[in-house]
This record gives sequence, structure tokens and C-alpha cells, in this order.
Amino acid sequence: MNSLFDSFERTCLEFAKHNDNTYEYYNNSARTDMSKVRDTLERWFYNYPEEEKKELKSRFKKDFDSSFYELFLHELFCKLGYDITIHPDLPSSPKKPDFLISKDNLELYIEAKVVKGKTMEQEAFERKRNEFYDNLNKLNTKDFFLNIEDVCFLTRKQPSTKEMIKYIEEELKKIDPEILREELEKNVIENLPKIEYKNRDVHVIVSPMPVSPSTREEKICPIGIYPAETFWGGGEESLKESIEKKAKRYGKLDKPFIVCLNSLDIRTSGKIDVDNAIWGTVAFSWSTNPESKDEKWIRQLDGVFCDKKGMRLKNLTGVFVSKVCPHNIPVANYWLYEHPFSENKMDFDKLGLKFNYIKEGKIIDNIGDDIGDILEIPKDWLT
Repeated sequence: MNSLFDSFERTCLEFAKHNDNTYEYYNNSARTDMSKVRDTLERWFYNYPEEEKKELKSRFKKDFDSSFYELFLHELFCKLGYDITIHPDLPSSPKKPDFLISKDNLELYIEAKVVKGKTMEQEAFERKRNEFYDNLNKLNTKDFFLNIEDVCFLTRKQPSTKEMIKYIEEELKKIDPEILREELEKNVIENLPKIEYKNRDVHVIVSPMPVSPSTREEKICPIGIYPAETFWGGGEESLKESIEKKAKRYGKLDKPFIVCLNSLDIRTSGKIDVDNAIWGTVAFSWSTNPESKDEKWIRQLDGVFCDKKGMRLKNLTGVFVSKVCPHNIPVANYWLYEHPFSENKMDFDKLGLKFNYIKEGKIIDNIGDDIGDILEIPKDWLT
């Protein structure tokens, strides 16, 4: 087992479909950017323990996101100079964490998890929606791409798109792309065309946007703009639930323990959401004295390390949160947090990563923006 991907001459230049198996697409694509990502993952896989490669490759085919994250963490800690044991034995539990990493006199357990923040029902709906988009992308047009303004599924059935595609193609033939381009350049948007289609299973509204003449001979995906997703709140709860579940998985441990989460939940936008999950949500404190100037933003007692009942998850040493995927590796940020009340303390300065901590009652913030430097990947690696 010498390689993560197969060795053969690749000819597929298609864009990925929404419901494509991610591993199969990476394995088959001949696109330049995919080749560069594949070569990088192949180098990481080479550094992975030989006896573990078969199992990891098998998991890549079934669950690309989780397997990628474990390989990413393995490479990250390798580059930081750690010796790594995969699935080490624990003295007090038959369960095994993902890694034991060690360097000099420092040893700690690492547990990895991908956070998507979706229920099984939401994932099923997403597969249905993705299949609808993939079918709609079979539409034949070189002059326009589609802005999907609204799509509403009316039943649980997967909508047929055969008649829809035929109808939209006929409607597009009635529109002159050059006249539409002139209207857009004049910012005349009141009377821009919209195409509406409805059957018993779906109702969709699209607006055509002209493709520039220079790119009309290139192969494009007909869908250019997707509807914006709306939701209430951020991804703090999914982060907290994942941290708590992993922190309690192994009970009391004999070494420091860091839970690493890769947040693919679109509701988790960045450090503010992660801070809210770790330290507690922010609320405005009002003074009862109208002349007081003491109003300020304060943290609520609802974080993973401490809540209204007191200190929590004390077997946990820290939490590492990232938002990394194969195409953003060198520019992905991470946020590492030291648990101020941990019973398994360690010197975070020796870890080799920037971290957030509490000193004299104040939160000291650091954003980890050096993944590209650690992994020796330039920020423009895909260009």
C-alpha cells in the first residue's frame, strides 16, 4: 500500500457534481488544481505509518472529510517535530484516541472530529437538493449561466428535471444575450427576464445572466449563482456538543488531552463563533444607575470550560478548532484554546502553535495563521 490515489492517465476535466464521491472525484480529475491537491495529500500519506495506510485509504473512500482531517493533523504535528502513535492504548479505557504525540518531555493525546452541524434529516434533504442541482446542470446553453433566485421543494419526492430543462432551454432561445448584456451595463434591471417553472414536486425561479463572448466556447456549469442559505444563530452549539462528547469519551486520562475540531458547519463563520463556544457568549451588561458609565460587553457562563454550575470538562487540556479543506490548506486559520481549569495541564508554549489563554482574568487572543508556513505550502500554490 504505497499510495493514497491510483496511478493512471487522467483525462476528466469535468467540475465536481454535488453528490459525487469526493475521493473518486479527486482520484479521477485531470484538472490542474486537483492534481496539485492530490500530490500534496500523496506526500502526506507517504509519511503516515505503513501499517495504518490500508485502513486510512479505505476510510478516505467512505468519509473523505474525516480522513482528510486526520491526515492533515498527522502531517501538522509531524512538521512540528512530534513522534506520533496512531490509536494508542489507554491505561483506563478500551477505547483509543486518534493520536499520541510526543516530543522531548511532552506527551499528549489528540482526538479529531469533523463538525458539520447537520441532522440526518438535513443531510438527506441536502442530498436531494444536490441531485436536483446536478440534474439542472445538464442544461445545454453556451450563452447564459443561471442565477437560481428561488427553489422550493413541494413534496418529498425527488423532482424530475427532464421537462424543466427542456422548458428553460426553450425560454433561453427567446432571449438575446447581447441585448441582455447591454441592459445590465445600463443598470436597467426592472425588466430583466425571469424564467419560472413549477410541477407537482418543485417550484423554481431562475434569471439568465449572459456569458461573456470570450468564454462562450468554454465548458461552463449552467448554474452560476445558487440561492443564499439563511439560518438563525451561529454554530456554537454544534461545537460545544462535539467538544463535550469527545471530552467525556475516555474518562480520566494520564496525559494531557486536546480535542481537535474541523468545523465545516457554514454557521460557524470564524473566531467570534468559536470564542462564544469556548469562553461563553457575549452579552451587554446594563447598569441600573442611569449616570453610570459601567455598561460593557461581558462573557456569559455558558462556555465549554465553565458554566453556571462551575468548572467543566477538567480532564480536557485544550481545544483546537480549524476550518480547513483541501483547497485552502495554506491560508486556513486555526484557534487553539488552553483550558484554564484543566487537571491535565501542560506548557502550551512548548506545543509550537499560537494559542488563546486566560491571564490575570483577561482573555489573551491569538489567531493561528501560520499553517502554510508550518506545512511549507505557499499561499498561491494552486495558481
